[in-house]
Amino acid sequence: MAFEGFGSATLDFLSDLAEHNDRDWFAANRDRYERVLLGPEKEFIDALGKELQVFDARVHAVPAVNGSIFRINRDIRFSRDKSPYKTHADLWFWIGDDRKTAMGYFLRMIPGEIWVGGGTHQMTDEQTARYRRAVVSSDAGGRLVEIVGALRSDGLDVDGEQSKRLPAGFSAEGARADLLRFKWVHTMDKFAPPPAEFAGPEFVGWCVGQFARTRPLVDWLAETVV
Repeated sequence: MAFEGFGSATLDFLSDLAEHNDRDWFAANRDRYERVLLGPEKEFIDALGKELQVFDARVHAVPAVNGSIFRINRDIRFSRDKSPYKTHADLWFWIGDDRKTAMGYFLRMIPGEIWVGGGTHQMTDEQTARYRRAVVSSDAGGRLVEIVGALRSDGLDVDGEQSKRLPAGFSAEGARADLLRFKWVHTMDKFAPPPAEFAGPEFVGWCVGQFARTRPLVDWLAETVV
């Protein structure tokens, strides 16, 4: 089926899941989950994948759980929080062979808001080392400082996991010192409430436009880290 939008039913389900985060409730509402969240996600990814082939043909868009759709089940093995389900929905469109440690674009849906961005949410130790060597290099590091400055001027957050101190063997000051402390990095914007396009098929094009804002960072990471 063609993508017709997400809308309030999608976010209402996530809101209700946050209030009733247990397996019995989810089992009783699985049909609703598939109708208002999982089904529209797959339709959205199908439609977006076609647009992404024009926007950036490197990007993988796979309309399946453990493809572009993150599992809604939480991994609670090592967590004090034993809530079985996530109360947000994540979609991931990546560049490269390894989905988990790739660069790419993402969409997160939360009750009352959506996040859209690009970058990475996990890097291997080797990727982090390549990233840090690039940060301190005169050419690549200078370009990254300019990219991050432009992203922030555009109202985007630049975030990720950071160490408290500069990594051993590296030295820098100012903006490069801040960038060096990242173990992985992404940029994103948050929309609360979601844009009007969220409820219709035009949300596909809207997302591509948002991805375009984050592409300079994604391209830099793809060139220097992968």
